[in-house]
Amino acid sequence: MGILFMFSSTLLVAKWVEDKKETDTLQGKVILTTLIVQDIFALLTLMILGTLQSDSLSRLFLAPLGGIGLIVISLVLARYLLNPLLRFASKYPELLFILGLGVCFLFVEIAPLLGYSMTIGAFIGGVTLANTIYRHDFIVRLKSLVLFFNMLFFVGLGFQMNFNLEWRYFVFLFVFILAALVVKPAIFYVTLRWRGYDRKTAFVSGLSLAQISEFGILIIAASGLQNMKISSIAIISVIVTMILSSYLIKYDLKIFSGADRFLVPLEKIFSPKKMEFNIEKIGCHVLFFGYHDLGKELFEKLRASHKEILVVDNDPENIQQLKEEGIPYLYSSVRDPILFDHIDLTTVGLVVSSITDVQDTKMIIHHLKKKNPTAVAIVTAKSLRDSLELYKASADHVIYPSSVNEQHISVLLEDYTTDVNKVLAKKVQEIMKLEEKEKKMNKEQSFMEIHSFMKTISEAYSSIGRERK
Repeated sequence: MGILFMFSSTLLVAKWVEDKKETDTLQGKVILTTLIVQDIFALLTLMILGTLQSDSLSRLFLAPLGGIGLIVISLVLARYLLNPLLRFASKYPELLFILGLGVCFLFVEIAPLLGYSMTIGAFIGGVTLANTIYRHDFIVRLKSLVLFFNMLFFVGLGFQMNFNLEWRYFVFLFVFILAALVVKPAIFYVTLRWRGYDRKTAFVSGLSLAQISEFGILIIAASGLQNMKISSIAIISVIVTMILSSYLIKYDLKIFSGADRFLVPLEKIFSPKKMEFNIEKIGCHVLFFGYHDLGKELFEKLRASHKEILVVDNDPENIQQLKEEGIPYLYSSVRDPILFDHIDLTTVGLVVSSITDVQDTKMIIHHLKKKNPTAVAIVTAKSLRDSLELYKASADHVIYPSSVNEQHISVLLEDYTTDVNKVLAKKVQEIMKLEEKEKKMNKEQSFMEIHSFMKTISEAYSSIGRERK
């Protein structure tokens, strides 16, 4: 039951993060990274439990070799064999779909022969397809099938639910669910605060991970326990916590707004990292909220104009990068009540923000316009509705992904009608930038791709500025 309590539901939370368009936010990155690490440990747990159930000592010792064999087969297929086949199959959408399913079922069949469960095989099959050049096509084409099997999974859980339990089991069930919904988020909150994340990121991340994972049921099944009462408690816990945590995720910001005033006194119990800055006097002409998402190019152009620049960021990893590059920074969150007391907004002429939370952005605009009404605020939104709301809050320019594409097309059309060589020159520049990004991604070997559309924003603005000149 301890293992069951450890893991959160990737199936539920990843879908919520995607639907709320928070994959590029700090809390979205923290949540998804945590889920990936949990899934890796869950798969390792399944592998260990499957190996320990073997009656043969030789099979027990040969199990690691079987795992290495699975990984080698996956690497050979992903790097050398699958891409030529997929390139041919891409001409026929149905064939590409069948070939993708065939790869998944191939690993489902191979895994038991090497001493591992079909669940491990299915996971390795998915990883193999994700490392091919047609991974995005598979995501689109297999999405309906994934949703269908998810539905069957929960139907299967419903068949196994048994409410014919003694009252003491229901008491245990109540305590277990309450611990998952209250204690688990508290543990995540304290851990993230110790790591230096702000209250909002830590609180929202904890709420999003407040459920029992579907992997827990697979782990209990793999453990060989035939106790129907334990299985029923596990299934009921998974279903109930998934339902209740969905409301916590949906209304996470409202819950945080109500709980925020109680979090400050509680933090006296432990010592989270405090606001930090590497300059004595915080005054600037240009103020950045978020550095990594905005991109170095825009920052370097502004610094070349001999403007004093300050970066406000609440991601500890970005702060470490700012330290190494010697860039003036303020390690804090917009929600920190003393943040704007440490910044002289009367000298700020331009604010550029990559924060997509509407309330946080409106707070930035409010403090800026209150101290300096003539300052320009360029902010970011997730949708058209948020953009209009921010314009009503006195934002000077709001950027959202579709508007970036429209600006690119507009600039390219204008260049094409005046001088086609400009279009060709931009093509060469874009290819060089993409090659640099590809080298950086290969060097970092990231677990997942983070869509950095804010870098495109800087390119669009620089292009527009050149055309106006």
